[in-house]
Amino acid sequence: MKYKKIDFSKYDIIHTNAEFGWWFRQKNKLLIITIHHNPFDKEFQKYTSIAQKIFYYLWIKPNFKKSLLMADKIVAVSRCTKSSVVNYFKLKKNIKVIYNGIDTDFFRPINCGDNKNKKTRILFVGNLIKRKGVDLLPKIMKGLGDDYELYFTSGKRTKIPKKLKARNMISLGKLNDKQLLEEYNKCEILLFPSRLEGFGYCVVEVMACGKPVVITDYSALREIIKDEKNGYLCEINNVDDFVDKIKMARKKLDDGGSFSSSRDYVKNRFSLKVLAEKYKKFYKLMALRKYE
Repeated sequence: MKYKKIDFSKYDIIHTNAEFGWWFRQKNKLLIITIHHNPFDKEFQKYTSIAQKIFYYLWIKPNFKKSLLMADKIVAVSRCTKSSVVNYFKLKKNIKVIYNGIDTDFFRPINCGDNKNKKTRILFVGNLIKRKGVDLLPKIMKGLGDDYELYFTSGKRTKIPKKLKARNMISLGKLNDKQLLEEYNKCEILLFPSRLEGFGYCVVEVMACGKPVVITDYSALREIIKDEKNGYLCEINNVDDFVDKIKMARKKLDDGGSFSSSRDYVKNRFSLKVLAEKYKKFYKLMALRKYE
């Protein structure tokens, strides 16, 4: 790998992530730090190994904290992330929330043909880790029965755990963006029982395709949807609640209801265009303060 030296003299603002942001601090330059999630949140740490804890606390934490202290401005990608970081680090600085954005020109409704299988097609997207609620999937599918099928991605894993090899659970393996777009459009409902998210990309991506979501009423996920309007919120770890809400989504579809308005909802709040406009205004404001 070849490294290129950056000429910082051309820039007024340096914008980077929190983990090692302080490394880029330059004299007479504004430093903006973005926090995508708080890796020291107690809910996040519940699902880390001993080796990961050592890495986070001995290596990441000192750099993370130093970046926060040296930043001229801090951005969080959700209110949940902001609250978690403020409470953990006892920050006095004001943190601005700017949600992540997705490419709504790419993530869109496409025709993938009719679902010839009469079973309800559910989709899970994410790494097969406990924090994502993967351990809940077999229990939820057992509660739903054979009229429902769950298609799930393998993420970084190549070996599928035995507990995910139920007859109504089908692995899709690791998908590229084009394949993911197809699966978003093939599915009827997205299931995402994650226990902690800094944002939740798959949720807004599938909503941009006009699909309903059944997600956890916790962390940043609850900020993304309007409950019972474009999706359903479920109590964390409550298998029965997830089963009931999936059936509610199915009934709404059977009764002729639609979730197509989800696309406009995402375009107006979580598109790259909206993200760019917010950062454009933010950068201008920061630059004006620099030269006051």
